[in-house]
Amino acid sequence: MNTPMNTPMKTPMKTPMKTIVALPGEGIGPEVVDATCELLMGTGLPLKILTPAQGSPLPEATKRAAREADGVLFGAAGPSTSPVVSWLRWEMAAWAGVRPIRFFPGMRSPLADPDGIDYVLLRENSEGLYPGREGDLGELVKLMPNLADRTGRTIKDFGTEGRFAVKVVTPRGAQRIARFACDLARRRQKRGKPGKITLVTKSNVLPRTDGLYDEIVANVVREAGLPFEHFHVDDAARRLVRFPKAMDVVLCMNLYGDILSDLGAETAGGLGLAPSGNFGDGWAYFESVHGSAPDIAGKGIANPTATILSAALMLEHMGMSAEAQRLEAAVGRVYRDGRVLTPDQGGTAKTRELAQAVLGAYR
Repeated sequence: MNTPMNTPMKTPMKTPMKTIVALPGEGIGPEVVDATCELLMGTGLPLKILTPAQGSPLPEATKRAAREADGVLFGAAGPSTSPVVSWLRWEMAAWAGVRPIRFFPGMRSPLADPDGIDYVLLRENSEGLYPGREGDLGELVKLMPNLADRTGRTIKDFGTEGRFAVKVVTPRGAQRIARFACDLARRRQKRGKPGKITLVTKSNVLPRTDGLYDEIVANVVREAGLPFEHFHVDDAARRLVRFPKAMDVVLCMNLYGDILSDLGAETAGGLGLAPSGNFGDGWAYFESVHGSAPDIAGKGIANPTATILSAALMLEHMGMSAEAQRLEAAVGRVYRDGRVLTPDQGGTAKTRELAQAVLGAYR
């Protein structure tokens, strides 16, 4: 094709390279992270993956690399890598834990009719009982001897032998996570979801802490004009099993979200399928919900699906929404096909084989 001399040639725009820091953790973490990273590089996306040292304490160079990266992917936590999670989540203040619960046909759910399960459990990560504010009971007795429960029993009535834990609830923390839940619900509404927020607390027993949470979250959601409901945590657990398809955005206080996200994952097919993203102010990292699974570590049979779907959440966060949706769709095709699945899903495939099957479906 001839181009006039006075017309400049158009140079194709290059997609900027994105940097990912991958921290494998321990146990099955290295296996699922390696398989996922190999998958990501095989997609041909403009990605550069760094694997800096972990260690205890986490090296400053690794922290710097993670802060500067476009995305951070973590594998699985165990005793020796707890400082890694502590830094990623609590020291970096990743206060919003997003844990999608979604059933893909072909997954081995224990429910008779799981088709259509698709909601997000949103866990407040920074307050409540975590990451553990504990002490000796005798010290609390000295400071607050007359602190009483609703029956009138005081702290000093328990004596001084034992331990205590403190639950923290602040208006700032409750408002912040409630607004995050509203933003998430609106995004889901645009995709045809109800945009409903279900709040989970135990305010009938803890009226001052959980009750404050109820009041603040309800006000924020109602001002946003979104559908709202509230259940106490024991009732919510029942409903997540009996009526999971009625859920959309389930907002939980820290401890309740930790427990209920595992329950929700099982209704979809297991912890090996459950991804998550943790978000703070200008910070995010992504990890599977499962732990290090030392009983199967090193055998090459761990299910990488949770890590792959966590990587899809990471791609979306990095501004690669179309690629994230394509990766999720590839996972769905592999499960519908049912030929390359790991033992937890009734198959015989190895970790890397499943990841490569997803790559094939992505292409």
